[in-house]
Amino acid sequence: MGITKLTLAPQQKQQLNLHLVQQMKLLQLGALELEQYVQEAVEANPLLEFPSEVTGPAWQETAQEAYRGKRIRDKEDDPLPDPVANASRQEKTLQQVVEEQLGCLPLSDQERALAFYIAGTLDSRGWWTESVEETARAFGVPEEQVLQALQKVQQLEPAGVGAQNLSQCLLLQLEQAPEGTELARKIILSGLEQLGQNQIPALARKFHVTAREVLDAKAQICALDPKPGARFAEAGPVVYQREDVRVEDTGAGLQVTVYDTWGRKFVLNQEYLDWAGEQGNGQVKAYLKEQLGKARQLQQMLKERQQTLLLVFQALVSHQEPFFRLGPGHRQPLKLADLAEETGLAISTVSRALQHKVIACRWGSFPAGSFLVGQAVSQSAGAVTEEKLQELIRKVIEEEDKRKPLSDQGICDALARQGIRTARRTVNKYRVKMGIGDKSARKEW
Repeated sequence: MGITKLTLAPQQKQQLNLHLVQQMKLLQLGALELEQYVQEAVEANPLLEFPSEVTGPAWQETAQEAYRGKRIRDKEDDPLPDPVANASRQEKTLQQVVEEQLGCLPLSDQERALAFYIAGTLDSRGWWTESVEETARAFGVPEEQVLQALQKVQQLEPAGVGAQNLSQCLLLQLEQAPEGTELARKIILSGLEQLGQNQIPALARKFHVTAREVLDAKAQICALDPKPGARFAEAGPVVYQREDVRVEDTGAGLQVTVYDTWGRKFVLNQEYLDWAGEQGNGQVKAYLKEQLGKARQLQQMLKERQQTLLLVFQALVSHQEPFFRLGPGHRQPLKLADLAEETGLAISTVSRALQHKVIACRWGSFPAGSFLVGQAVSQSAGAVTEEKLQELIRKVIEEEDKRKPLSDQGICDALARQGIRTARRTVNKYRVKMGIGDKSARKEW
């Protein structure tokens, strides 16, 4: 006969309840997504409503005093640029502009159908990269007819539209230029790669001209637009963005304000509550009691979310104070673990609080995640972030003698004289990341 032995041992078990799951979901929603979520919750719950006198969302002050009472110098606040004045994109799409011009051309039905198809399949650059063979097969016409329709499109504005590659795009624009572009045309046809590598002497030998003539042709080519369609509006819905947090310099410290992300304040419908108290129907009372519980739970979760966001963003702003005071280029090394340690929250909670959030300040609007910055190198005065190192590399390159530009090792040596020790491959990585050419590409002849 077997003997059953019963033992007790401590065991840890993590279990998520529904409230916690919903709380984590709300925490990671951005302002617009959360407003939509609350709107749907109010519509589904008869006990909730938005008061009619409130017309829209507003900023709600949640931190009246500067975080930790930090004192900073009083600095005049520069006005933000006018977004309308900075807008460079056309209101119409490229397809609309091309189709309007096609409507003025005397085309046959078949030509019109092909031309409108080409206009509708131009990419964001304004190029047409579809297959001529497949298009001809789809329309049941010879390939020559497709090319003729393409030529009609290529004669339209903006110059270069409908090009099938970079060379053709540039050549189409040169056709509208005044005379004296023959060398530029030759370079585009058979020397564009060498021009991209700034091999001026090699191009001069290749085309039997002087370096000065090559430089003049280069200036003509650089004045052309390789992406003539990029200046037009993109088709599709406009994506809006709303800031979740605002950081302001009050002169006495940095003030953190969390946006009232659920928009209009919702309240309990008193008429429904009074009516529920008069009901004798048990099912109706049970239903209304359930809805009342959901309403109060939603209010509680939104309150908890607001408090968590304020706590996390106050800590973030405290760590990144140099940025909010001095602007881009002054971000400090910061990890999720640093914020978790300071706030006492779990790393996963801090991560969700930063997801899909945007911070507004005098320097513009920035994704919250962009303030999580790694350390690139160290120096005697402290850590240097990737952003700061890139700025220093860019400054060294801007100040170099363009007739004798620095190699990556030369940039390392220049940084070393500033007390910053870094490897040549590190300089190469960030130079490429910033889209800056190498020594030969930066040389001015």
